[in-house]
Amino acid sequence: MKITPFWGSIALTFAPTVLAQGLRQATGGPEPTTTVQWYPTPTPEVSNCTASLITTLSDYKDPGPEFAVASSGKAHCWEYCNAHQPCNFVIFAKGNPYTGTGTCWLYPGENFDESAGTTGSDHLSVYNKPECAEATQTSGACTATASPSAVASVCGYPTPDDDCFYSCAASSGAADCLNQCADADSCSYAVFNPHNPSNSPYASGTCWKYPNGTYDATKASTCSGAPEQFVYDNPCPKASSSSSPPASSSSSGSSPSATGSTSNDAKAEGATQSSATPSADAKGSAHTGHSLSNFLAACVAILMWQGLRR
Repeated sequence: MKITPFWGSIALTFAPTVLAQGLRQATGGPEPTTTVQWYPTPTPEVSNCTASLITTLSDYKDPGPEFAVASSGKAHCWEYCNAHQPCNFVIFAKGNPYTGTGTCWLYPGENFDESAGTTGSDHLSVYNKPECAEATQTSGACTATASPSAVASVCGYPTPDDDCFYSCAASSGAADCLNQCADADSCSYAVFNPHNPSNSPYASGTCWKYPNGTYDATKASTCSGAPEQFVYDNPCPKASSSSSPPASSSSSGSSPSATGSTSNDAKAEGATQSSATPSADAKGSAHTGHSLSNFLAACVAILMWQGLRR
């Protein structure tokens, strides 16, 4: 008896569907055409960059961890390549097929090597150097710093004379280091020290700026492995600026007197106004004095009147 209401509710739940199906069959009505969208459709990508597909691969040599970034799609991958020069090709690794997201692989300064990959699927899409409507980002003192070319790759080169007190700074890469050198008031050459897993000059590190002189190869030591320092000459050194002439003595001399006279006039005007206009405290005191005098006079008059009555 207790189970009957439960089964009754189930029957009522499906009754509309069953009745509708029976009605369609009886009248020859059309079958329902509504489909259920189980997965979202990827959002169309909009980009100022275009790139041609070179090939598709199932695998390729891994980029450094600092060169594999999450990407919203292949167009974003092209833009990322364009913004991180030098970038001669880029690989988009598919991630979620329903959203179009994935991973962008960069290989700065390298060319695509077909022998380093394997075919068999289209998991990896290899694109050539993107062409973008907007110019490649070359922020800094001069465009020559966008694609730095090292004059030497060494190890053990000493720090600047100030032992990095003023002349060393963190840097996002060799291009940024060369920008810092070009922006400095005095910088003859710079040494970039990569501090990243790939030991690459295109990732983070430290920048040493040498205010004068030239690179001295005799101060570097022999590398036991890969180079640990990259040396760059400043392509845009600043011209030595002459000292600006001192300010005119007449102008500086007249300013204090003018200021002093203005100050004295203001003081005199303030004193005149102060003497001519009574303050609020003075007005209050005078009003209180008058009220007290009137009160005493009234008291005296009452006492005299009472005395006369007696």
